[in-house]
Amino acid sequence: MSILYLFSPIPQKKATDITIKDSSLSTVVSTLSDAGIIKHPYLFYSIASLYEVLSGKHCTSGTFSVQNTFTHARIIKLIYSGEEGMTVNVVIPEGSDLRRIASILQKRITVDSLTFIRLVHNDSICASMGVKQTSMEGYCMPDTYNFYKKQKATDIIKKLAVIHQLFWDKQCAELQKQSKYSKHEILTLASIIEAEASVASERQRISGVYHNRLLRGMKLEADPTVQYAIGKRKRLFYSDLRTDSKYNTYKYAGLPPGPINCPGRESILAALQPEQHGYIFFVAKGDGTGEHVFTNNGRDHAKAVNAYRKQRTM
Repeated sequence: MSILYLFSPIPQKKATDITIKDSSLSTVVSTLSDAGIIKHPYLFYSIASLYEVLSGKHCTSGTFSVQNTFTHARIIKLIYSGEEGMTVNVVIPEGSDLRRIASILQKRITVDSLTFIRLVHNDSICASMGVKQTSMEGYCMPDTYNFYKKQKATDIIKKLAVIHQLFWDKQCAELQKQSKYSKHEILTLASIIEAEASVASERQRISGVYHNRLLRGMKLEADPTVQYAIGKRKRLFYSDLRTDSKYNTYKYAGLPPGPINCPGRESILAALQPEQHGYIFFVAKGDGTGEHVFTNNGRDHAKAVNAYRKQRTM
């Protein structure tokens, strides 16, 4: 009877949130019964009491998300662990680096940012996610996620990495086979495109510029890579461009060692499918549109830069 009851579905017909203010078992059972979440409250109390004695645990107070697919056993796990409590939508914007993701998670749910940063730079964690690098930078997919308030950091990292891998396998793997660049290099380039492209329609064109520069052996000279090297998103000065870091693409030719953020789907696809053109320069218009002026020679680029500077002083 007890086994059948434990694994029988709860009577609740739709997902609901339940708030438990008092962690005493009798009050918890009354709250669940009054809300129509459990049936046969006396039997539930008897089983939960035995679990409490054997486990040494006590009920957790708080607000919990109860799904209509839950069994009575799942409810017992819920009230004693709290791990499947209230869920929260967490938005990870495209182009967020790991530090920003850590900050977002700490503000939205109970994940310590320092713990998250330590884990995403852990060799074993990276290897378990199929990442051959020593950092998950670039391998976590920006998206809107629904996490529990008490979600484990390792579970979150796994979710971000799995969604990324599913997208890569479905839409990118075949395209990458036609490219001269590895997956890691594509993600690195995609992260720079993500940081540079304010207008979605320019992603492939910006990608084309960087592909052209790489083909010609030119330095990428991408401001976001320098900002990543110095650890700040700010207006750069000439002194910043002299920063001795492999991420400084004004100082070192080729792609930096790895991604500078976690690019979104469109930027990854843009890195794999660059627009075919002869442009090797681009600079912001500075008119508030987020658009750029693209040029194929230094003279026209200098004119575009001067126009941008004038626009900024207006």
